[in-house]
Amino acid sequence: MAKVRIDKFGRILIPKEIRSSLGIKEDTELEMEVKDEKILIRLVDRNLEERVEELISYLKNSAPKPFVSGVEAGEKWYSTEFSMRKIGSKE
Repeated sequence: MAKVRIDKFGRILIPKEIRSSLGIKEDTELEMEVKDEKILIRLVDRNLEERVEELISYLKNSAPKPFVSGVEAGEKWYSTEFSMRKIGSKE
C-alpha cells in the first residue's frame, strides 16, 4: 500500500512503482468508483471494450436467427420430436 496526497487541484500521483507494475503510461484511461468509503481505480481495457462492441455488432447484424417463429408460444411445450425437426435434425 502507498500513501499519496491530493494537491490543490484535486489530483493524486500514482507512485512510479505502481504505474510500472500495471503498465500505466501517459494518457492511459482509468475508471474510478466509490464503493462504501473506498475509491476504486481500474484500468480501462480498450481491447476488451472493442471486442465486446464487435460481438454486439455481429450478433445484431450477422448471427443466425433463432429457430423459433415470431409468435409467442406462451406456456406451450413442444415434443422432442417436433423440436428436433424444427432445427433440422430427424433424430
